[in-house]
Amino acid sequence: MNTPFTTLHRRGFLAGAGTSLAALALGGCQTVQNYANDPVGAANTIGGLFASDNKASSIDQAALGQGLYPRLIAQSGGAYSNARVQSAVRSFAEPLFRVSTRGYRWEITVLDDNSPNAWALPGGKLGINKGLLRYAASESELAAVIAHEMGHAELGHQVAELDRKGSADKLAEFFKGVAQTEINAVNTGPLSDVVGSASRAALDRIAPAMSDLITSGYSRDHEREADAYVLTVFRATGYDPRQASAIFKTLDSLVPPGEDKTTSLFSTHPGTRARIELIDEAAARLPAGGGSAGSADFATIKAVFPTRRYYLRNPAEAS
Repeated sequence: MNTPFTTLHRRGFLAGAGTSLAALALGGCQTVQNYANDPVGAANTIGGLFASDNKASSIDQAALGQGLYPRLIAQSGGAYSNARVQSAVRSFAEPLFRVSTRGYRWEITVLDDNSPNAWALPGGKLGINKGLLRYAASESELAAVIAHEMGHAELGHQVAELDRKGSADKLAEFFKGVAQTEINAVNTGPLSDVVGSASRAALDRIAPAMSDLITSGYSRDHEREADAYVLTVFRATGYDPRQASAIFKTLDSLVPPGEDKTTSLFSTHPGTRARIELIDEAAARLPAGGGSAGSADFATIKAVFPTRRYYLRNPAEAS
């Protein structure tokens, strides 16, 4: 079961002070003000602080994702205005979310965007384009998309990538604001209170870099780690691991040869095909799952978004 956020919040940013940014702010003679004076120096440690085994960072990633989620939804075409589809996708994803060990309050929103893509923010906030729902031909394919994006959030890839790409100072500014809120004990309420006015300017500075990251793709290692997480989710939920690569094969067929296109799910050829081979090799070593029993939620999704059986690369295959 996911830990309710209110419990996480009461533990506070200072839980696990030996490794958190709050410890950097408070340890020895350092103070939050000193940390604010040298955010880049302190932020050099951010990538390590947000490793997948550092649960003390969950509050910070949750705050970052919660603050950015409305901005990124708006930038991605807004939420698709069909309440039944939104509810069905949330219900479909819930068993997958329960595999997480991070204690996030996971959310997923169907976006009014026709491109076949999906993305995740820190703290378990996911977006999936209606265009991708049109190409998910089975429950396992949709589950693989959600699990892949979960992997990026579960493993802290977004923060590590932004740190690596030169946004450490912006991240440090935001995390300093969250730490200050906890230190002052001003708020003990919901996460929206933590992401208060003091952090909004910092979120505005982070948002463009995060938007570029989640729509253009991650490093090769991070994409492969997220692919491997799909198999973790499939084993825990009963999906057949041998079906884990099917949606990536579809995405590979969607992009014409020679087109320089990368998303958070697709790497320009031959990257995607190499990833498919790795997924299939790992899946072959796992016991076959029982598969899905026919989800009413998936049926609802398909009633609105029937599967397209033809791909841009080979339009003659249309049926």
